[in-house]
Amino acid sequence: MKKLNKHDEQLDLIALAVVNNTQRLDSIDEKLENMATREDINKMFKKQDEILGLLKKNDQEMTFMGQRVKRNESDIKVIKPLVGLSVEA
Repeated sequence: MKKLNKHDEQLDLIALAVVNNTQRLDSIDEKLENMATREDINKMFKKQDEILGLLKKNDQEMTFMGQRVKRNESDIKVIKPLVGLSVEA
């Protein structure tokens, strides 16, 4: 009878350990559901690369526009006196 009681105690301990481990695994599963996958991260990097490309293009266009404005201002300074306008305005 003592042996049976001991076995019952051991089974109870094993059952408790299984329940605790199951709860821990459920908690881990919940956390994993909210984590990004490699595919998600690759998509994010691809989008970042696209945005970076657009920013570089925009920066280059702004640089060229600035140069164009400087050339136009220079041309205007030359043309104003020819049409009778003051250079100051």
